[in-house]
Amino acid sequence: MAVALEALENILKVGACDMQEGGAGAANIYAHLVDEAEGLEKIETLQHHPNNDIYEKAVKIMEAYFGLEDEEDQNLAPELDSTGTAYSFGGGGTPATPQGGFSFGPSM
Repeated sequence: MAVALEALENILKVGACDMQEGGAGAANIYAHLVDEAEGLEKIETLQHHPNNDIYEKAVKIMEAYFGLEDEEDQNLAPELDSTGTAYSFGGGGTPATPQGGFSFGPSM
């Protein structure tokens, strides 16, 4: 599996070089062909591979040639409001403590 990912990465590198030579507006034809052949979905499934080297290579290929981030990284990012500001809890400061403090025992 690692050898196949290495070969795919080398093919995508050639496409990236061709894209740079083509100037503005050029696309990586090999990345496009991989995507058309549902290869991107197959690479994404490798994020769940038990071999960490395979996982890392798949993530590297997705980020470098398909502009995708690791799913786990996306889940860790703070959500943004309509202004592009991260949500803050408690007004951005220390969370407010209820008047009289917290009570964890039976109420009386």
